[in-house]
Amino acid sequence: MSQFDRGGKGLTNEKRHPYIVELAVTADGLDVGLSRRIINFHKSLRIELRFGRRILRDEQNYYRWCFSDLATARAFIKQFGGQVCDAPEDTHEAL
Repeated sequence: MSQFDRGGKGLTNEKRHPYIVELAVTADGLDVGLSRRIINFHKSLRIELRFGRRILRDEQNYYRWCFSDLATARAFIKQFGGQVCDAPEDTHEAL
């Protein structure tokens, strides 16, 4: 079962920056070290950190990051894992 939040800044980011990477996280969220590495990734590329919606699917939490181009999304995946997912119109549901 999934829950969905239809609005907010996360949805706006997903609409404006269509290359969305979902990363599975624990119920507690990101650990501090991983969070810092993700922030440094964005700083090193001089790009703004853009969060998408949080997703709960099949009792697994996912965080989303939004990118303007596929190359950057792939670089993020290479460093942190995750996968590119569909645009906001997809069937995934958010917290």
